[in-house]
Amino acid sequence: MRKIIDDERLIYQCCSLYYEEHMGQSQIAKHLGISKSSVSRMLQTGRELEIVEIKVRHLAQYMYEDLEEELKKKYHLKDVVVAESSPLDSKTERISKLNERAADYLNRLLKDGDYVGVSVGSSIRNLAKTSHEAFHRNCTFVPLVGGISQHTTGMEEVQSNQVAEALAEKYGGNYVSFFSPAVFSNENLMNEFLKEEAVRFIFDYFEKLDIVISGMNIASSMYETVKKLGYVSDDQLDRFKKNGAVCNLILRFLDQNGNTEPFDEYNRKIAGISAEAYKNVEHKLLITGGAGNAAAVKSCIRGNFANILIMDVDCAKALLVD
Repeated sequence: MRKIIDDERLIYQCCSLYYEEHMGQSQIAKHLGISKSSVSRMLQTGRELEIVEIKVRHLAQYMYEDLEEELKKKYHLKDVVVAESSPLDSKTERISKLNERAADYLNRLLKDGDYVGVSVGSSIRNLAKTSHEAFHRNCTFVPLVGGISQHTTGMEEVQSNQVAEALAEKYGGNYVSFFSPAVFSNENLMNEFLKEEAVRFIFDYFEKLDIVISGMNIASSMYETVKKLGYVSDDQLDRFKKNGAVCNLILRFLDQNGNTEPFDEYNRKIAGISAEAYKNVEHKLLITGGAGNAAAVKSCIRGNFANILIMDVDCAKALLVD
């Protein structure tokens, strides 16, 4: 004898009422004059017979979950976000997508009372230019290096002070300024200058940081900003590269293992947060893109300068290559 739950017409009616009319199972049972358990079994049968097809629509920004998880496990990272991209995307389009994902991530990460350290450069400044809606919070944005340079024509807005101000305007809260040259010609001169009350207060803020954000230029020289700002000469840069430099972060040069010591003669003249203080911050975001930056990203990870990566798919895939 054929059971009621095998009646395909009734199964179709159950599925239609449940998925299209949004009726509850108790309502359907009463409407069709059958038990609630029969309704439940017929809904299951409807899926098995493909009368009902359930799909989860993956949004573009979530299409790289597996890649993100693989990178998190391989490098023991706190989080990884891979921005969607297409081989047909222009450089401008890739940067725009990367910045949108970074802006969205900050929306979720930032909370009231956070102290957020920001580095120098267009990669970070561009976050404030995105059209992505920002949720205002009572945060304090802190420049991580001095924000004064004599080489500023066309580069004013990427100075650390301007970056802090722009992000404070976008995400709410306030910012402090670090009125000091970023790079000094003499370490002793720098140390004396930083004793001045007008600038030494910034180091109190460094000890409060909950988040630090740094970036590298996408699909171009990672040294572009530091060169354009006049912080390093071509001769210096050539010498640093010969000595193993693969990265420049918070204006300091790092080797492939994330060590700053080989370049201390230069690095010690940087007015800003120390490498150790930077490493001690809980959330260390690095925003970058392009397969060519993979070695620099690895350097930052190995040196404990990054534990949250926001990057494009090219850089992400390159990081999986040993």
